[in-house]
Amino acid sequence: MGEIAIRYWSPHGRQEETKYQTSDKKIDFTTRAAKRVDLSNLRKCTNLEILSLANNMLEELDLTPLSENTFLTEIQLENNHLTTLDLWPLGYCESLSHLNLTQNRLQNLDLTPILSRVKVLLDSSVVIYADYTLRFFLKTKELAERFLLVRPDRAPWTAPPVLIWTELDTVAKKMKWSKIRERILTILDQISREKWYHIQRGLLIGLGMAELSGFDGNPAKLVDTTDDTMNYETAKQAIFNRAVELLEEQIDHGGPTLFLDTEAMIETSASKLISKIIDARKLEIENTTILTKASVTLMNSLWLTHYGYNILKALNVGLRHFGTEDKVKQSFSELGFTLKTEEVDSLETTKINDPVNASHSMKDFIFNQIENAYH
Repeated sequence: MGEIAIRYWSPHGRQEETKYQTSDKKIDFTTRAAKRVDLSNLRKCTNLEILSLANNMLEELDLTPLSENTFLTEIQLENNHLTTLDLWPLGYCESLSHLNLTQNRLQNLDLTPILSRVKVLLDSSVVIYADYTLRFFLKTKELAERFLLVRPDRAPWTAPPVLIWTELDTVAKKMKWSKIRERILTILDQISREKWYHIQRGLLIGLGMAELSGFDGNPAKLVDTTDDTMNYETAKQAIFNRAVELLEEQIDHGGPTLFLDTEAMIETSASKLISKIIDARKLEIENTTILTKASVTLMNSLWLTHYGYNILKALNVGLRHFGTEDKVKQSFSELGFTLKTEEVDSLETTKINDPVNASHSMKDFIFNQIENAYH
């Protein structure tokens, strides 16, 4: 057990300090009239779980000393004078789950480093934004639960939060590729396999490569050919080339072709994939059998195919179709396909043979998108 001192400065510039034990799980630094505080000694508080700096007069705050704290779960910063705040040091705090920033003077805030796991209480007047890489990570309902907004009269804000999703071309105007790469890797460190597709889709679209956003695999593979010495344009080209390489492997192994834009590929090095994509999309339908029972048709497998996705979306058909599937069959017939169906005893217990080798992550995204879960 040891002792640390947290130094702080009053509005009159006088330096003072308060002592704590390095073993403390909670450090309460509320109501000290502190205009500035030095948190550097908190690096020694390896068991810290709760930090409260509420009800002070803080105008700035460096959170870097907290970056290696693996037990920190809650930070209270309400009722201060903060106008800006860099949350990136908190991206490494794997246990952090609550952050209160209400009653400050923040005009905007980058939530990228904490978006995946932290519940934030924030004034409704703050403009919140995040990197496009995280665009599909949370559904609209989950965003509303994750970010609790408070109006100036302290009443809760009932409307869903509006996030501005920043494309990486815009981020690149403010920082070098080495910093952007660090941001991407920080996000990837927080993501489980179940969210791989959501992240890579946001990453590729955020990089202006929407035509390749059907890649279904580990998003870390998209950046593993880049390094900190590259400039942004060189890194983008390396990622593009890597995505094309990975997509070719995906198609060759019976993976999905959904969300691949062949028209946008024509004038790029991805054009070599077009013939393979066309052939694979025909095979997808040949390998599809949709299950029916009485007047109910299960459309899950068909939604995983390129033609199925577009036809069912146009016909406004969900995962289950109630009534005759004649319109669906007719639409496929007009494209030269015969859609196979099979009558089964139970839609719940019959095994579904998917026509493509899509990951659980990609299926989750597609099926939630059908239900308009993302806005």
